[in-house]
Amino acid sequence: MPTVLLIEDEIIYHHMLEHALRPLGFVVYTELTGSEGLEAAQVVHPDIIITDINLPDISGYEVTKRLRRDPRFAHVPIIILTGQTTLQDKLASFEAGADDHINKPFEPEELIARMRVLLRRAELLRQALPTGTVQTPPKQARLIAVHTLRGGIGASLIAVNLAIGLKGLWNAPTLLLDLAMLAGQDALLLNLPLRRTWGDLANVSPQDLDLELLQSIIVTHESGVDLIAAPTTPTQAEMISNETLSRALEILRPHYDYIVADLPHDFNDITLQILDAADVIIMLVAPELSSIRAAAAALDTYAKLNYEKDKIKIVLNYTFPRYALPRDKIEVALGHPVTLVLPYVPDLLVQSVNLGKPILYYQPAERFSELIEDFAFYLSSPNHKKIQPSAPTPAWKRVYNRFLKARKAAERSR
Repeated sequence: MPTVLLIEDEIIYHHMLEHALRPLGFVVYTELTGSEGLEAAQVVHPDIIITDINLPDISGYEVTKRLRRDPRFAHVPIIILTGQTTLQDKLASFEAGADDHINKPFEPEELIARMRVLLRRAELLRQALPTGTVQTPPKQARLIAVHTLRGGIGASLIAVNLAIGLKGLWNAPTLLLDLAMLAGQDALLLNLPLRRTWGDLANVSPQDLDLELLQSIIVTHESGVDLIAAPTTPTQAEMISNETLSRALEILRPHYDYIVADLPHDFNDITLQILDAADVIIMLVAPELSSIRAAAAALDTYAKLNYEKDKIKIVLNYTFPRYALPRDKIEVALGHPVTLVLPYVPDLLVQSVNLGKPILYYQPAERFSELIEDFAFYLSSPNHKKIQPSAPTPAWKRVYNRFLKARKAAERSR
């Protein structure tokens, strides 16, 4: 008898589906919140999961993403129910990892028909796997979003150097997405030409987008980091649809280990789409009042979007030499710890920007570079961090030697 887990906060749907499914031999379990649904999935191990999007605590998208991270649920069919009917909503469901997306209101017969198709597909997949095979989800790039509501404090510079740090550590495919569509600067910071950009997709429908087309707009820096640059004109930027970006991300994630997204300084549709999908959000802050107020507003919005607090890492960038607000008071004001503090290094930064030479790549011995490189290691995927590479890169060796030095210093101070 197939088991069904329904995660839905409207009791009427509990009754409707129980009435329709139980006479057909289904065992139905119901939960009212996303957190309760996730806990029930660990106990029940359902054959199929149905979740609403709008739940009281976390969204159905987030429920789906968390389930997909667990190998035990990598191939369990998931259907998302929603009253939202736009193409963007449907694409968001598939991006989260759902197998199907059904709009409310719906006919139980239609839902049952789709469930049976998904259950048959899952059964065929199980039969195709050798006995004892662990089902693992397909490769998905670790997505790191760099965000701030206060422009001019180094977000693009951090995104560029962080991408270089991740590529240097693991020599793994790494992509930098410049999504500040109206005024992106990542190509300039890498001294790369703007012959191809997001703007080349302005007249391409999401349905026609494929890997080959995306590869045609990717340029590669000498560090090995791939870049999709922001459009060169505002007119082109306005023609890039959210559906195109969603489809692009869906295509690109399986082909990279890391994607760093340099976001606009707002909460537009592009920003929200990437923030929702991100594994980590880096929020950049300068030690001055206007930046702190903007950061507080951003954190409040993250909370309303039900992002886990641990998903957000604050980077404090000292953009001026004196009269800065102290770190401890910033942490108290924001109610969130600062993960990384970057020093005031104006000469390095001006030279880097003017010449298009990222500090970490050209001057790895600088303290600024060491901090970014260590931060890149901290943000790396657990699968990379837990095992020493068979052929360690120079960047990995630098991070490891700094770790050993810090550990010895700590042991001497005891």
